[in-house]
Amino acid sequence: MSTRMGVDKSLLPVCGVPMIQLVADKVRLMGDEIIITSNDPAKYTHINARIVPDEYKNFGALAGLHAGLKAAINDLVIVVATDMPFINLELFAFMKERMEPEVDVVIPLSNEGFEPFHAIYRKSTCLPAIENAILHKKKRIISWFEMVKVVTIDTETILKIDPDELAFYNINTPEDRLLAEKILLEKTPSKLNKFD
Repeated sequence: MSTRMGVDKSLLPVCGVPMIQLVADKVRLMGDEIIITSNDPAKYTHINARIVPDEYKNFGALAGLHAGLKAAINDLVIVVATDMPFINLELFAFMKERMEPEVDVVIPLSNEGFEPFHAIYRKSTCLPAIENAILHKKKRIISWFEMVKVVTIDTETILKIDPDELAFYNINTPEDRLLAEKILLEKTPSKLNKFD
């Protein structure tokens, strides 16, 4: 909802590119469809993506996760937040290797806790679990995890792949945005490829 930023941060430019475009361009390298969940789809018509609104109102991020999974064509769905400019493709590749047939969610477990917006979900099993959580008026993004098989990526492993600890960096304030721009501008082309 961009309350700390004061404006819609998804359209805020980072190094001259709207944040949501920056994230979409990175995610595009990992799959064959891009879905943006938004209750104001007119804002994103300039982005080559499917825009889907929440089916359930007043369930926050959980409703967005539900809408995205329900709209997905593929069974394996990568979910990222619009305010995370340093999503790590190498980490996602490692996570995808852990997505065995019996696994429903592969998610990093950082020092801050679960990272649900840098995770991989199996639509066929996660969607019914999320719908059940919503039916029972649960709103926490991970309130349904006990109903599925979750594999976590531990902090030690995360640090080996993401030593700069930027994968989960999210932009909430103008200061966060300035720091993200500084980091992006300081990266050499070879290092920046880590995120592109």
